[in-house]
Amino acid sequence: MQGELKQVADLALFAKIVQTGGISRCAADLGMERTTVSRRLGSLERNLGVKLLDRTPKHIAVTDAGQRCLEQCEILLESAQNALSLATIGAIIANKAPVVVGAPPDIIDRYLEPRLRSFEADNPGLLIERKPVTVWTEEAIEAVDIGIALAPATIVGGWTNTIAYVRQSVFASTEYASQHEPVRSPFDFEAHDCIVEAMDRETHSWRFGRDDKVTTVTVNAKYTVSGLLEAREATLAGLGIARLPQYLCEPYLRAGRLVDLTPDIESAGREVIVISPRQRQRKTGTAALRMHLESAFNKQVI
Repeated sequence: MQGELKQVADLALFAKIVQTGGISRCAADLGMERTTVSRRLGSLERNLGVKLLDRTPKHIAVTDAGQRCLEQCEILLESAQNALSLATIGAIIANKAPVVVGAPPDIIDRYLEPRLRSFEADNPGLLIERKPVTVWTEEAIEAVDIGIALAPATIVGGWTNTIAYVRQSVFASTEYASQHEPVRSPFDFEAHDCIVEAMDRETHSWRFGRDDKVTTVTVNAKYTVSGLLEAREATLAGLGIARLPQYLCEPYLRAGRLVDLTPDIESAGREVIVISPRQRQRKTGTAALRMHLESAFNKQVI
C-alpha cells in the first residue's frame, strides 16, 4: 500500500511538472529541491517502463506515453479531489469558465445532448458550452476542451480515442436506383459509380459485416468529396452511391429522395472519436466529463 501511495504522489508530481512547465519551476512552487523532483520523476519513469518527458536544460516536451499517463493522472487526481472534499465537481470549481465541448451540430443534437445533460445533472456547478464544429482544423482543436468527430478525420494537435460506432449504409438517389440493377451482395458495388471521401484511408474499399465475418469490396471511386455532407449532396444529385451514416439520410429516406441499397447487408460502423487537445492545462471537470462520455458511449453502435 505504501508503495502504491508513493507512486500516486509521484504521478501528481509529474502532472505538476507539466503544469508549471519544468522541473525547476515545479520544485520552486512546492518548496522542494530540484534534484529531489528530478530523482522522483526518474523513479516514476523506471517503475512505469516508459519515458514521460523529453528534457533539455531549458525545455521539456511531453512524450506520447507521457500524454497518455497525464490524462490518467488528471482522472485519478480529480477522483481523489472529489473523495477528499465530499462534494460534487461543481462545488469545487475554482475557475468558472465552462468546459467547451465541440462536435458537428447534428452529433450534438442527436447523441451528445442527453449525455451532457446527465453529467450536468450530477454536477450542477459545472458549466458546459456546446460548440458546433464541422471541420477539425488546428484552430478548432485549440478552441475546445473536448472534441467529438466522425472518422476519418485528420487531427493535428490532439489525441484521439474511439468511443462509439455510427450505423451506416450505402445510399443512392431514387432516380439512380431505378436506373441500375439492385444490390444483392456487397460485390455488386464494384459495378457502380461510388462517391468517396478524400481523407478516407480506405477510399477505394468498403467493409461489410463484423467480427470474423467481414467482406471487403474494392469500389470504383468515380467522385471524391471533402466530407460527409458533400457526399450526401452528390448522392442526392444522382451522381452515384455513397456509404453514409444512417442518421444523415433519414429525412431524405422519409421524403423518398434516397434509397438504402443495403437494408439486409450490414456495413461496418463509422468510428466516433473523442479528441483531447495536447499539452493544455485542463479545466477542472474536463477529464471527468471525457471519462463520462467514454463510459456512456462504451464503444456501442449508435
